[in-house]
This record gives sequence, C-alpha cells and structure tokens, in this order.
Amino acid sequence: MDGKIKNAKSTLKILGILSILLGALAILLGAMSIGGGGVLAGGIATSGGMSSADAETATMVTGLVLVGGIVLLISGIFTLLLGIFSVRASNDFSKVGPAYAFALIDLIVSVVGVIVNFAGTMNVSSLLEGVVGIVFAACIFWAAKTIKDYNAGGGNPGNGQLPPQ
Repeated sequence: MDGKIKNAKSTLKILGILSILLGALAILLGAMSIGGGGVLAGGIATSGGMSSADAETATMVTGLVLVGGIVLLISGIFTLLLGIFSVRASNDFSKVGPAYAFALIDLIVSVVGVIVNFAGTMNVSSLLEGVVGIVFAACIFWAAKTIKDYNAGGGNPGNGQLPPQ
C-alpha cells in the first residue's frame, strides 16, 4: 500500500506543478487576449473609413476575442487553483479535499468537452487534445482519491508524510 501512496503523492505533486505552470500561462494569454480585444475595439471605434459590413465583422471578431480571453482567463485561474491544491495535498495529506473536488470537476468538464467536440466538429486534433485533458484530469483525480481513501482508512499520520517503515 505504501508504494501506491508514494506513487499518488508523486503524481499529485508533478501534475500539480505542471498545472500551476499551465494555469499561469493561460492567465497571461487570457489577459493579453482581453487587452488585445480592447485595443481592437478602440481601433474600430476610431476608424471612420470602414464600410458598415466591415465594421460589423470587425465588431464581431472583437467580441469573440474578448469572450475567448475571458474564458481562457477563467480556465487559467481554475487550472492554477487545481495545481496549488494538488501540490498542497501532496505535501499534507489532510488537505486533499480541495484537490479532490477540483480534480473531479476538471474530469467532468474534460469529458463533457470531448463529447461536445465529438458531436460537433469531429476534428482529430481537438479530439486528441480532449483525450489528453481527460487523461491528465483522471491522473490527478486518481492520485487525490487514493490519498483521500488513505486518510479515510486512518493511514495518515497527520503531517502528510508516509509512516516510517
């Protein structure tokens, strides 16, 4: 059983660190997208030489850029929190609850995303990206659940460290 817990602890820590990095990158890209959408909107507002059809198209693109940036920002915050909670849980098993909850939500959202993508576009690269997301979320969920079950069985000495051999 100790080997399983060691694997879960390592998995949670490694994937948690990766989630922190990916979340920070997504937050940065989302903020840049929102800022870029604002600049684009300002450029549209000040240019008077556009036809009405071009202005409508540019306005729609600006809206899509802003919405995409907001979605990316929210996703990045979620991923960052998942990573922080995962690393924290790998260091102190008694704090596995938030990591478990975030991993479960991430797994559900990833599965729904693949189903929606498969029903809509059936694009192979998007489908592979979704499958990688499911595997990533499932690994974090497995590790958090293993540690949670270990705690429930009374195996946690209280400090997140494995009991002495």
